[in-house]
Amino acid sequence: MQQSIETPMNDHRNNEGNRGGPVEPGTGSALSEPSSDPRPRQLAPPIATRSAYRRHSSSGHSGSSRQKIKHLKLLATVLLALLVTVAVAASMLLFQVQRFRGDAEHFATEIAQRDNELAKAREKITQMSNDMRALLSNRIPGITELVTSRQVELNDKYFRNITFVRSGVGASQTIEFSAVLENQTPDPVLPQVDIVLFDELGLQTGAARLDKSQTVTPVTMSELQPGETRTYSGRITLQRQTPSKYFVVDVN
Repeated sequence: MQQSIETPMNDHRNNEGNRGGPVEPGTGSALSEPSSDPRPRQLAPPIATRSAYRRHSSSGHSGSSRQKIKHLKLLATVLLALLVTVAVAASMLLFQVQRFRGDAEHFATEIAQRDNELAKAREKITQMSNDMRALLSNRIPGITELVTSRQVELNDKYFRNITFVRSGVGASQTIEFSAVLENQTPDPVLPQVDIVLFDELGLQTGAARLDKSQTVTPVTMSELQPGETRTYSGRITLQRQTPSKYFVVDVN
């Protein structure tokens, strides 16, 4: 009679245990049924890790922006300093150019004035020389300005031309001459030719007389034969060391 009572109770426990599914043999525990959901399970990232990444990214971006701003400020400062330097240099250059231009105009004006004064002085000197020559011509007939290394044509009677050359230096300086005489008459002639030098005041500085010993080509007779041309060469003895400015050829 006791067996009949316990059996229903065991059945009742067995039924309650079977509700959870098959029982694993030897343990009395219910076996878990496999999941019917085919999707794989996803693990959510930790919230703390995402926040840290955001803070790190924001901090790096902010630091890079500040660095760029610093570079731009530095570049702007350098460009501004360069611009100021160029402006100052350009102003100084412009000032110097204007100053030089003003000086150049001033110098040009002064040079023009000096040239004008020099031209007037030359005119006065030329006029004084002409006046002096006129006075000397009145006092010394036939006076001529002495030039060197150039042939001077006179054509006075038998005298054709003469050339003067300065030689020596200092106190030993002398004046040499080369003169040409020609006889176009039918008779032999013996001209007496004197060469006289004068300074700018008309004072005599030296003199020489032609003779047959001064002929370039040796001759036996002193007379000039009809149609003969002779060249005389010699040195004038200077009586004074003042510069000779004029000469006279006296043919008799």
